Amino acid sequence: MMKKISTFLLSVLVLFGIVANDMSFVSAMNIEKVTLTSEKEELETGEKTNLNARADLPETAEIIDYKWTSDNDEIAIVSGEMNSAVVEAKAAGKAKIIVTVNYRDKVSAEENVKSSSAEIEINAVERKPQNIVTAKEESDAEASENNLDPVTAEYIKNNLDTAYTSLNMMRLDQVLVVKNTLVEAEGIAENETIDSFFLREDTGDLFITTIPSTVALYNLDINSNYYVGLGNTMLNDSTAEVKDQIFAINNNNAEVVNDRCHYDAETGLVYISKDLFGNTAGNVQVQFLQAVSQSTAKLSSEVNYTTTDSRTVKEGSRNVDSFDFETNVKTDKDLDKTELTVSVNGLPTSNYSYDPESGVITIPQSSTAVQSVNVDVDKKSPIAKLADKFLNITNVEAFSMGEMGCAGTVDVPDGVGTGWSGQISLYKAYASDWKNATLPVYGLTTGERDLMNTIYYGGQLDYNKLYYQNTAMYLGIWIQGGVDTVTGISHNSFWNWTAENVTGATQLDAWLRLQCTHLSNPDTGKGVEWKDELINVRVLDKTGDEIVVGFLTKRVNSQSGAGIAKFKIKPKKGDLNITKVNGNPELTAGNDCYSLAGAEYQLRDGSGNTVATLITDVNGNASVSGINAGNYTLVETKASPGFELNTEHTSVTINAGQTTTLNGVGCLVEQPVNDPLAIQITKADMDSTESSPQGNASLEGAEFTVKYYNALYDKVSDLPEKATRTWVLKTKKQVNGAYKALMLDSYKVSGDDFYREYGIVTLPIGTLPIGTITIQETKAPDGYLLDGATLVDGNGSTENIDNGIYLTQIIQNDTNGQAQVVAGNFPVVRDEVKKHKVEVEKLSEDKDGVTAPLNNAVFTIKLKSEVEEKGWDGASVYDEITTGNVEGKDGYAVTKELPYGTYIMRETGTPEGFVRADDIEFTIDKDNSETSKIQHITVTDKENHIRLYKYDAETDSPLKSAEYLVYNVTRDKEVGRYQTDDSGIIDLYKLDNSCVYYAQEIKAPNGYEINDKKFYFEFDSDGYVHISDMNDPDVDRNIFDINDKGDMTISLSNKLKWFKLNLNKVNDLDKKLAGAEFTLYKDKDCTQEVARETTDDKGNLLFDKVEAGLYYLKEAKAPAGYRKLTDPIKVEFKCIDGKHVFVVDDVVIDENNSNENYSMTVENGWYIGNMTVINERGAKLPATGSKGTVLLVGSGIALCLIGLNKKRKNNKGEA
Repeated sequence: MMKKISTFLLSVLVLFGIVANDMSFVSAMNIEKVTLTSEKEELETGEKTNLNARADLPETAEIIDYKWTSDNDEIAIVSGEMNSAVVEAKAAGKAKIIVTVNYRDKVSAEENVKSSSAEIEINAVERKPQNIVTAKEESDAEASENNLDPVTAEYIKNNLDTAYTSLNMMRLDQVLVVKNTLVEAEGIAENETIDSFFLREDTGDLFITTIPSTVALYNLDINSNYYVGLGNTMLNDSTAEVKDQIFAINNNNAEVVNDRCHYDAETGLVYISKDLFGNTAGNVQVQFLQAVSQSTAKLSSEVNYTTTDSRTVKEGSRNVDSFDFETNVKTDKDLDKTELTVSVNGLPTSNYSYDPESGVITIPQSSTAVQSVNVDVDKKSPIAKLADKFLNITNVEAFSMGEMGCAGTVDVPDGVGTGWSGQISLYKAYASDWKNATLPVYGLTTGERDLMNTIYYGGQLDYNKLYYQNTAMYLGIWIQGGVDTVTGISHNSFWNWTAENVTGATQLDAWLRLQCTHLSNPDTGKGVEWKDELINVRVLDKTGDEIVVGFLTKRVNSQSGAGIAKFKIKPKKGDLNITKVNGNPELTAGNDCYSLAGAEYQLRDGSGNTVATLITDVNGNASVSGINAGNYTLVETKASPGFELNTEHTSVTINAGQTTTLNGVGCLVEQPVNDPLAIQITKADMDSTESSPQGNASLEGAEFTVKYYNALYDKVSDLPEKATRTWVLKTKKQVNGAYKALMLDSYKVSGDDFYREYGIVTLPIGTLPIGTITIQETKAPDGYLLDGATLVDGNGSTENIDNGIYLTQIIQNDTNGQAQVVAGNFPVVRDEVKKHKVEVEKLSEDKDGVTAPLNNAVFTIKLKSEVEEKGWDGASVYDEITTGNVEGKDGYAVTKELPYGTYIMRETGTPEGFVRADDIEFTIDKDNSETSKIQHITVTDKENHIRLYKYDAETDSPLKSAEYLVYNVTRDKEVGRYQTDDSGIIDLYKLDNSCVYYAQEIKAPNGYEINDKKFYFEFDSDGYVHISDMNDPDVDRNIFDINDKGDMTISLSNKLKWFKLNLNKVNDLDKKLAGAEFTLYKDKDCTQEVARETTDDKGNLLFDKVEAGLYYLKEAKAPAGYRKLTDPIKVEFKCIDGKHVFVVDDVVIDENNSNENYSMTVENGWYIGNMTVINERGAKLPATGSKGTVLLVGSGIALCLIGLNKKRKNNKGEA
């Protein structure tokens, strides 16, 4: 909408008080030079509009440029090129848009640039979501107090053209009849007028219909000559455009009064001279030529509406379908209808309905005739409110399509639907002479004239005094058919019309009165001018049983007649045959529990009404005749015995004069009821009643024989010899750990094919039809007994057991018609697991192998497989026993009855001093009922044992007489002191378990260095021996040797440190020599003296406890009369090749290699080197063992031999 406001006009508006709340789009800035104009009064966020600047500059001015700016870019932004710009609303608020025009004077010598500016204020509001009602201030409601349509009233105020009236008041004074002539926009010329349209040859092709309505006219100034109203009821429809309008007196002559009325195409407002109504209150009507571009099938119009209460006014819009002949608007929910006043186009109406749950008000009026709907909520009754507002005249009603009744019944041709148009030859069209109009046609009741009569004269107006009704002209058509008495022409009736179902008629007559649809009287001819031409017919709406038709005549006496009539559609009849079929005949073969007879079907029309009920016979057939042709729905309401109710709705078309046959389609396919869950047998343990096996027994692999009989039996004795079908099923473990046998091929060991639901063989699980089944376990799983098995239903009941066989029926449920297993789908079979006891005998074994009963040994028994899977600690305990006196025998224990499986028995409580026995594995595979013999297990515990082994570190020879202290660290007490035997061994037995010990050498063997380090070891609760962590880090852990779980050897070594040197001093006659002194030196030069000793009376001296090594022995003083040895004797004590030896002057002497002078002996653990040293009298003798001694001895031997030989010769000579 373009609104241009000059300085003068602005002043006039202010003078008359028209400038109201919002000056956003009429503000003119810089009134001397520049004017701004805008297309819109208000912008929603995100919306754009065009601006235009007009600069009124001197003729000598030359414009340089236009600069466009916004003082608040957050609210609105502007972009322009020269004098045009586009502004866009960004957020709610107000922003000023400024345009500055820069120019210079072309004739001036000066180059000064001049500028002139203007600004306009943009009011940006939040975008209104579609179908969302927004609230206005209470003050707006108060301002609308004297009218029924506050939104339209406010619109009139804001868009008023003061050239026609000022705004000093707001009072409803008159009513305008509006006729919207709807034509198809395609084919209409841009400059089309009402006159030119009705003179076209193709008028009937483009004409849609004429929709009449009434709108309120307001008196805004008592001194003004014009009433004002919002005349264009399709103003908000973007697809509708007013091409032309004609104002005329609202009588049959319809005198045109365009010169005294004005229509503002931009605002939709009409201005009508008050004197046209006069003192006689004659009506005025306006005809709009509305070119619409929407589909004629569902033409729609946008409707403004408000809801008013004491606090707020709400407004919004709706798009509704025009040819539904009703307008729906949504208000608040849960209102009291007795407190509602509903007005249409500013006029009250009682012809509406209200749904408090949805808040929807429905008005029987096309939305093309409705511009606004207002709902006023007040505790004061609507009648009283109307009396207040309309001068105590209460019978005021807006025009409504609800006044249109039914004009009879027609036989609609095939192919005719909403939007269809064509031409039909009808009987008569009258002019100037009129019969009583009896058939109801929309717009032709008392509404037009009687409305004004009611408002102004309380119904007392004398129509004979109406100034503009002196000349009457009527148009109509005769739709019954027959011969025209005037022309003698025979005409068919309109679509075989009959008077059946006529409502709203004063008498039964076949006349349809039409409205004049061309108000300008373009032809000058008068009088009865009959033109026998075709009538244009267009279908505006068609439902299942009603059709709304628009009529348009050719011109008669310059007028075209139009009307809208509603007819009932004459039904056409046909027949229907149906056949119900079995959807799964394989399932029911030979089973008398199923029958096709007795199924009931309803044939329903489009409104859901039942028009026929069909019941099938034994073959599934049913039929019905005389059904009105049309579309129906076939619904099964009762299934035949043994079958499911098919809830599908099947579409049925009944053709006139034909028989429609439906065979096994849609709801005519019935599935036999069956139990798709079938039977799921759960295998359970007798003791726990859970589907969880005991021990190593398994619930998997149990086999059940399931038999099905296709009839209902109560007892096993009644069953036929042969079952209808038989299956052998086995149990398998499920993902939840349970063991079940299902009716699946993967569970079937042998037997017949399963029944399948719907006969689909690809369905994995079998199903059960109506009948009887039996279940019997025929093979027990591993570890369980077949005898004694019990079978219970899902509730734990055994009442279905007959002679050891589980029997139950599959029946049809009376409540929902579904099949169900009487005893439930989930029977449970419980087997007893095999069990037996174990007897344990506990013995002790000492170091000599002697055994004896041993009490207080504790044994824990666990399942082997569970130990292997979870470890010992994670496995469950099946039993725990302690040995004691059983029936007079010590060392015995007996387990409880253990279930089938392989077990590990572990000694978990070992008596002190003994080593826990190895785990023992045993198996329970027989039940008490199978054997009375109890397994006997003997378990022997050995004494724990520690051996200390003492040996020479250099020779590895065992060392005896080493003494050790053994100490119990845990209990802080000495165990004992022990010496190694000849084998270097100390043996300790039956030390306390769960204790830490150490062994410490307190005395070393003679000649050996002591090793007093503590060596720690420990026994755990099982009697197992371990190297203790208490040992010093430098202790070699290799000295500990664990021979067995409770047997350890600790090998400890000592190094020989000292020896003894024993010297015997004799002369050459072996006489013991006393007083000889010998000194032991560490070096060869005999400077480092180690020890000095003197021979005793027996010629002996002893160097006691000499450290092993190399020494030099030198005679320091010889006995009296004897020569002293001149050279020292080299002696050494060392280890060679793992043997301790005594070396004299490099001659090795050991226990196995000695002579008369040198030897080595071991006495009381001491290594002793023995030497015999010979001294001779008076001469200096070489040192024993020196070269001089050897020569001397050799010479002596030689002389002795010579002397001996000479003596022999002398003896021979004497002889």
